[in-house]
This record gives sequence, C-alpha cells and structure tokens, in this order.
Amino acid sequence: MSLVKKIVSIVDNLTDAEKKRLKLIHQIQKMAKVCKNKSEICRKFNLNKATIKKYLHGDPEVLCRSNKRSSLDQYKDFIIRCISDGMTQTDTAKRVKDLGVSCSLGNIRIYVISVAKQYQLEVTKYVSSSGGYAASEKVRAEYITRKGIFNYLWMNGELTQSHHEFLWNKYNPLPELEKCILEFREIFTAKNMSLLYLFIERYKESMLKEIASFANGLERDISAVENAVASPLSNGFVEGTNSKVKMVKRTMYGRCSQKLLAAKLMYEPD
Repeated sequence: MSLVKKIVSIVDNLTDAEKKRLKLIHQIQKMAKVCKNKSEICRKFNLNKATIKKYLHGDPEVLCRSNKRSSLDQYKDFIIRCISDGMTQTDTAKRVKDLGVSCSLGNIRIYVISVAKQYQLEVTKYVSSSGGYAASEKVRAEYITRKGIFNYLWMNGELTQSHHEFLWNKYNPLPELEKCILEFREIFTAKNMSLLYLFIERYKESMLKEIASFANGLERDISAVENAVASPLSNGFVEGTNSKVKMVKRTMYGRCSQKLLAAKLMYEPD
C-alpha cells in the first residue's frame, strides 16, 4: 500500500481584510451574548442592522470570507511556485500574462506582491524608478532612478559594478548610448574634425532612432557644428540674453503698454 503525503493548502488562507473581519465578528458575537439590544451593538461597532444581523449567528470562519474574488486567484498556486523558484516579480507577472490573463501587467505585479506578503514569501523586485506602489516588507528591492543613470552617463556619477552589469546586460541600448556619449565628448576634447565626420557616419544609421536623428541633425547643420568644434568661442551669452528678453515679454503680455515693455527691456542712456 502506497502512502500519500497530504500537502496543506495555503491558497485558502485568510486575507488581511478577512482576518480583520473575523476579529470583528468574534467581538460582535461575544457582545451579543451579554447584550440583546441590536441597536446598541450597532452603535458600538458603527455598523447597520443588516450587517449586525448577518454576523450574529453562524461560524465566524465562514462569515468572514469575502465572496468577491480576483480573477487572478486561480493562478495563485502558479505564482507561489514562481516566487519559490526565485523569479522576480516582473518575470512572474509576465509568466502569468502569457497564460492568457486579461489584466494589465501592472495589476498582475501588484497581485504578485500581495501574494508574497500574504504568505510571507520573498520576491526580488528590480525597478528603474522610485515611484509606483508600495512593496511589502518581505520584498527585496533595489532602486535605480533614471536621474542616477543620467548622472553616470553625462556627469561621471557613481554607479555600482553590480548595477552597471545588470542594466547593461538587460537593456541593449545602454552600451551603444554610453559609447556614443564618450565619442561625442572626445570630439570637443581633441578638437578633431576627423572624429566629427567619423561620428556622423557611424551613428546616422544607428538602430537607435534617437541617436540616428541626432547624427543626421549634425550633418544637416555641419557648418555650425564645425565652428563649435574648431572655435573656443560660443554664442551662449547671446542666447541667454534672448531668453531673458523673451521671458520679460511673456510676463508683460496683455498687462501693460508697449511703452512700459520698452522701459523694461532698454538700458537707460547715460
């Protein structure tokens, strides 16, 4: 005779809301034994008479359960297995999505977090920004902001080796983007026209449309770009002055006469 090991089901455990409701039902039934006045019980727990009547009699373990179930409940066992296998919350959500679930990927991720919290499982979450929903205390999360990546690429900011390897392996455009930035910076450091022409030829056919658009824009305005590379002079001061004038013009729009606008923009003669 073969022995069959019975596996305790964890799917039917109570949710946090059901646990609170169970505690409330126990309190109502305990008070009903010493107080027969339903109105007083209603005032005590701030509930209507219909709710009190429903909770007065019956098994609290049954009464506390909610009839409203998520369409994802049928995949709970599958989610638990994925988490137990060490999958991240995003990968778990994608696996559930592949099963034909109509929910959005974001809602599935939130459900994965709730399952991990309910059954005290540890699930790794790797996100690229600090926004979004709050993760449970049992979730290991590493946060890297887009600003942090921008600072690393443009301002020589700090980025740990593990984060660099993860991001550069996961997101294919990042290696090409980093190489493009370093080469473009080298053009102005070396003041070398040949590097400029090589840069344009190399990246105007790039698979990244943003880089290709940038390189084609350099080619269209090649005269100005050549001057920017060859000369230490800049029209930044003029552009800044124009911006100040435009700001004054916008703040004055529809408020005062042309005479006052001229007074704000023109220098007083000596």
